[in-house]
Amino acid sequence: MTTHNFEAETGKVLELLTHSIYSNKEIFLRELISNANDAIDKARIKSLTDTNYLWEDSEFSIKLERNEENNTLVIEDNGVGMTEDELHKNLGTIAKSGTKDFIEKLQKAKENADNNLIGQFGVGFYSAFMVADKVEVETKSNDSEKSFKWVSDGKSAYEVSEGTKTTRGTKLTLFIDEANVELIQEWKIRELIKKYSNYVALPISMEVEEKDEEGKVTGSKIEQLNDMKSIWTKSKTSVSKEEYTEFYKTLSMDFKEPLSHIHNNVEWIVSYKSLLYIPKEKNMFVNMDDPNKEFGPKLYVKNVLILENCKDLFPVWMRFLHGVVETSDIPLNVSRELLQSHTTLEKIKKGLVKKVIAELKKNMKNNSENYDVFLKNYSNLIKEGIYYESENREEIAGLVKFDTLDGKTLSLDEYIEQLADKEKKEIYFIAGKSKAEVLASPYLAQFKENNVDVLLFTEPVDHFVLQVLNEFAGHKMVSATSDEVKLKEKTEEETKKEEELKKDFSDFLELSKNTIGSDIIEKVELNENLGSALGALKTPTNGIDPQMEKMMKAMWQEVPTQKRILELNPNNSLVSAMKSEFTKDLKSEKLSEMMKYAYNQAVLLEWGEIDNMPEFINTLNKFAGEYIK
Repeated sequence: MTTHNFEAETGKVLELLTHSIYSNKEIFLRELISNANDAIDKARIKSLTDTNYLWEDSEFSIKLERNEENNTLVIEDNGVGMTEDELHKNLGTIAKSGTKDFIEKLQKAKENADNNLIGQFGVGFYSAFMVADKVEVETKSNDSEKSFKWVSDGKSAYEVSEGTKTTRGTKLTLFIDEANVELIQEWKIRELIKKYSNYVALPISMEVEEKDEEGKVTGSKIEQLNDMKSIWTKSKTSVSKEEYTEFYKTLSMDFKEPLSHIHNNVEWIVSYKSLLYIPKEKNMFVNMDDPNKEFGPKLYVKNVLILENCKDLFPVWMRFLHGVVETSDIPLNVSRELLQSHTTLEKIKKGLVKKVIAELKKNMKNNSENYDVFLKNYSNLIKEGIYYESENREEIAGLVKFDTLDGKTLSLDEYIEQLADKEKKEIYFIAGKSKAEVLASPYLAQFKENNVDVLLFTEPVDHFVLQVLNEFAGHKMVSATSDEVKLKEKTEEETKKEEELKKDFSDFLELSKNTIGSDIIEKVELNENLGSALGALKTPTNGIDPQMEKMMKAMWQEVPTQKRILELNPNNSLVSAMKSEFTKDLKSEKLSEMMKYAYNQAVLLEWGEIDNMPEFINTLNKFAGEYIK
């Protein structure tokens, strides 16, 4: 037996591993099984060029053995094993290199796509010391007549001696510390295998208890703990609808059927397999409102679960998805930080986004009833995608539907299709905080009169959508309150009458602006297309609509001073009364009160807040008193 001191402070290295890289002690088993899996992969590769390499030991497997009395867990494989030199090199690499070099190695592993095996016994192996206060490794290689035993507490030194193992492979014995004994109970081992190593393409077996109907232990048996063949690696034709649904329920903890699934096998610039699910209804156990919640597919590398939720594979607006992605094109790094900047993830992400958008389009067209249920629950998330994703903005915008003035629910494509005048290049919308509010707008009168539909943007996220969605499929997005609205061409006679009316009202409109306050009103105009309404407020071109202004203030954002435009309806009797009063006495108190009343009523029509409510009520009472005389 020889004792070897670590040349660096292994304690510091272990602290780095357990606190900086590994956040979950449970993954120790994942790492050690991955080591075993890779050792077997190496043996399989050697056997391709050396037909005698495997001898009679050609059935590859990973065996677990637990002993609750001694608090030990054994993990044994029949892979390549190690010689004495390899034992020193592989199990001493991290400690011998020191903390600084170790970090540099991790960085190199991140950048080098060829460095894709956990089985180098540097990172994965030392995860054992997160749960064990002593580890024994007994190993035998075909390149050596002897076997060797390595023992260490992972702190000060390690011992190497000649072993008793006679067959090829490696046997790890972990002496579990008191704080982690739960991790070697049978139910926990089963749970960890199912969670992290269920799809390792080798049988993982362990002796388990046999029980009778009353739950009494009657004996034991050897049982395979993993499924080996993952559903996403199978061909689509070999998986039934029931299997897809059951896997979704297991994956998402949802008890209802999904809207659809996307089963994909890509062999191109990057290679990956994926199985994604689009839910139909909201899962009562999942909060989709919080964009900071954990989301993303399970990420597997070489059948090993690397991340439970890989956010780097989905944009945040797709957080409603569930699924798994497996690739061999990234290294089995232990650090999430190393995965985040890996270029392969970005390439896979682009492919997944396009697949999901295409699947949503297909459901929108061919499965409209169920798709509408999906939209009822998740349309706000898709609208987030319109705001955040410039590259796919128009495609994403085509996935949502809006209520309309005509009482329909239409997508942007459907709105364009129903246009009576196909030459028209405008998509009209009106924005507000509720359906009741926007439907009360006087600006909709001319649309009803001309039988032109208007989209109702009434969700808070709609105001963000309108900031970035200026057009769709070559059609300009135009607010129903905008100056740009031209539903029909005016005749020469109508134009002449309008000019005369403006000239006649010119001084009256200027006085109205000054009476209401030039600090809050940019100008006062006439608009004959307000139905029976007295007046309405509109936002100047390129201005901020009032609902967006409120949202920005609620988020403590600076909002520039916003002046509005007051439009008065010359066909309204109160406007006619104001004009008559102006002609008689432009300084009359009654005229001033009527002008302020007209402005405040326009504020109320868009569900705004009146600055001086007592004054408004007082004026209203005066008008009511005159009416009942």
